[in-house]
Amino acid sequence: MKSASATEVRKTLRPGQPGTRRLQRDWGARLVCVRHRVDPKKGVRFTTAEIVVSAERIAKARRASHPEALVYARVGVDESNLRRRLMAAKAATYDSHLKVWTMQYATALRLGLGRRLSFRRPRPSPSSRTHSEAGNANIPAHRQVAIPAHPGQNSHETE
Repeated sequence: MKSASATEVRKTLRPGQPGTRRLQRDWGARLVCVRHRVDPKKGVRFTTAEIVVSAERIAKARRASHPEALVYARVGVDESNLRRRLMAAKAATYDSHLKVWTMQYATALRLGLGRRLSFRRPRPSPSSRTHSEAGNANIPAHRQVAIPAHPGQNSHETE
């Protein structure tokens, strides 16, 4: 039998169109299309089915970050060599509240930290919060009548 490349496609049918029912019953949602190919030299018509064999999520392509963009990198306690390199670079600062090193993207690439980088500001760990931050920090401990609850609130409404 000759290769399929010597044939020409005469008809392409999508699932659900007349002529695809049997293959759709066999392959279900995996069926992509049905093609009728013709080999003019042999006078033979082939029916081929295109099916999905596997489906995997692909990683989103990262857009190139600006060299001056702020990035965050976590460095383990046992990685003293890397911590010394960060301190020697004098372009990275340690944020003890967030427990991450903060630096520009270009500095992180120069130091070889590409896989450790986070482009979003990390949340502080629960153990690093102080007692006053334990609850909701934007709820005052006591009500101050002199401060309006809403910027549009009139002074006569608080009375």
